Amino acid sequence: MSEQVQVRFVTQTPYKVSDATILLPSSIKKEGLSEIVNGLLDIEKPIPFDFLIDGQLLRTSISEYLNATNLSTENLVTIEYVESMLPPVPLTAYQHDDWISSVTGKSGLFATGSYDNMVRLWNTSGECISTFIGHTDSVKSVSLGQVDGDKAIVFSGSLDHSVLAWEYSLENSSYRLMYECKGHKGPVESVAVDANNNYLASASADGLVRVWTTLEPTEDEHLEDEQPSKKKKKAGESRKIKARSVALEGHVGAVNTVAFNNNDSNIVYTGGWDHSIRAWDVEQQVNLSTKVIMAKFRNRQNY
Repeated sequence: MSEQVQVRFVTQTPYKVSDATILLPSSIKKEGLSEIVNGLLDIEKPIPFDFLIDGQLLRTSISEYLNATNLSTENLVTIEYVESMLPPVPLTAYQHDDWISSVTGKSGLFATGSYDNMVRLWNTSGECISTFIGHTDSVKSVSLGQVDGDKAIVFSGSLDHSVLAWEYSLENSSYRLMYECKGHKGPVESVAVDANNNYLASASADGLVRVWTTLEPTEDEHLEDEQPSKKKKKAGESRKIKARSVALEGHVGAVNTVAFNNNDSNIVYTGGWDHSIRAWDVEQQVNLSTKVIMAKFRNRQNY
């Protein structure tokens, strides 16, 4: 008898099924999962789906994924599903070669983040004026900070657990990687900058929200439990490490989104997989209020 694993399905598409726990063979792959979801939907024309676990696209069986991530089949596995999309058409107007995960705009510029690990900056004519390369995994969120006549500051969060800060020179049409915000132990799902461009917030699958100043550090900072590295940087590598941040802890599970109050940079709003929306006082590190949103069909088995 094949080994089984407990799973529940979640989605942000209109094709929702019950999130009740079900038992499936651990050897099941994407195609089998798609058949199961379509069966639960009971629709006439099947829809192809892709599946993600902890933000990672499932390319193998569930058991292979669990083994690769040192997890047990006894764990409850939450699987997010999205409609499968055809790859982008290779035209000059489409310069991302994978899913675009985030778009943000300000002052005549807009930035995009993609599953191709890259951040791109565009002008209002639709021209890609720069491609920022530095992440080692998919970019989930981008946010524009200060934009003036000389430069534009862009922040990006990635599945590689990092938040990167970029400076683009509008005069020289060049960019540099200013620093890496280090501290999250899971994929970074969302980043946001306050109205005054003084603070940066990041939300992560590790359940934490972190708030950083946007100031570039003069030298590398280190985490409290980390010993300063004696390893020399590679030639040409100027990335500084920013580790000092305020941690906001309270969500149960992944935090998916974060935003600042437009009128008060000390107030941050977050939303997570625990169905809650929370307001935080950053300076006091206090959860000011929590609103729990119950899924409409949470207690219904068939609909």
